[in-house]
Amino acid sequence: MTNQNLPHKICLIYGNQQLLVEETTNSLIDQRLEGREHEWSLERFNAQEMLKPSGDSAKNCVDDFLISCETLPMLSDRKVIQLDNFELIKKAVKKNDNSAAARLFEAVQNIINKPPESLWFIFTSPAMREQDFSKPLFRSIKQGGRIQKFVAYDNSSPFNWVVQRGEKKGLPLSADAARLMINIVGNDLTDLDHELEKLSLYLSGAPITEELIKEHIRGHKHFSVFRMTEALSRKELLPALEILDQQLQAAPREHVRLFALIIMQFRRLLIIHSMLSQFYKEAEILAKISLPPFLGKQVLGQARNFSSLEMQNIYAELAKLDLRVKFKSSLAPLLLQDLFQRICNGQFKTTA
Repeated sequence: MTNQNLPHKICLIYGNQQLLVEETTNSLIDQRLEGREHEWSLERFNAQEMLKPSGDSAKNCVDDFLISCETLPMLSDRKVIQLDNFELIKKAVKKNDNSAAARLFEAVQNIINKPPESLWFIFTSPAMREQDFSKPLFRSIKQGGRIQKFVAYDNSSPFNWVVQRGEKKGLPLSADAARLMINIVGNDLTDLDHELEKLSLYLSGAPITEELIKEHIRGHKHFSVFRMTEALSRKELLPALEILDQQLQAAPREHVRLFALIIMQFRRLLIIHSMLSQFYKEAEILAKISLPPFLGKQVLGQARNFSSLEMQNIYAELAKLDLRVKFKSSLAPLLLQDLFQRICNGQFKTTA
C-alpha cells in the first residue's frame, strides 16, 4: 500500500450531531483496524476526565495517555487512540507551566506534527465552531490530517437523511411523513434515529401513514410541548404539570432544551396572534408557520385562547426566566411550575 492510499493518521470529527460524529468515528476506526481485534488495538481517552481539577488523579490520567502514545501495540501492528472532548485542549497561558493541561497540549501538539509510526489518532468534540478549538492544533490538523464537521442549526431540516435512514430500516416514508417526523421530533439525528428505530419495530412492512406517525411519536418531547401549551391555553394546570413532570423525569438534565422548546412554541403563538390581529386568513397563517395541517390547526386554536396582551406578557416573562433556568438548574422545575400556575390563574391577562 502506498503512502497516498494510507488513511490519515490524525482525524478530528466534531459537531452537535452526535449520531453522525459517533458513526463517522466508528467507521474511521474500522477502516484503520480492518481485520484486527479492537480489544488489543483501540484505546479511548476523554480530555474532560483528564483535565478535572482533582490533583494527582488528573496528572495520572494525562500520564496514562502519554504512556499510551509512546507505547507500540503489543499484539497488533497498529493502534488507534480516540480522544474525546478535544475542544478542551488549549495552550497554557503561563510559560514553564507544568500543569496537566499544559502537558496534554504539548503532547497532542507533538503527536499532530509528527504522528508515531504505528499509531493513529481520532479526536472528537461536540463543539460547533472552529473558534472553539486551539488555533495551532486545528490549523495543524487541517494541514496534515482530516477534519469533518457535523453541525445542525435550529432552522436546518434533515429531510433527505430521514428518508434514506427510513429506507435502511425498512420504513418507506413519503415526503409528508418525513416532514411530519421532523416537525414533531426536531432536527437532532439521534432523536430521529431513535424514533425511526421504534417505528421499524412496531410497523415493519406496514405502510407508514401520517396517522401512524402521530400515534407512535406522541411521547416525544416536541409533541409533548404542543400538548403542554394546549393545556396552558385552556388554563388546565394539572395536565400541563403532568406533562412537564414526565419530560423532566425522562431527561432531568435537559431542562434547558425543554425550556427552549417552550419559548419556541410561545414565540410561534405570538407570531400567529400578530397575524390574526392583521386579519390574515387561516390558510395564509398555516402556510407561513410551516407546520403540518394537524399541528398548524392545533396551534392556531391555542393562539386564539390567549388575548394579545396575555401573550405578550407571557413571552416577556419567559425572556426574564431564560438565564435563571440556564444557570440555576436545580430551580428550573420550580420556576416552570410557578410560571404554569400563573398562566392558568390568569395573572398575565392584565398589565403588571
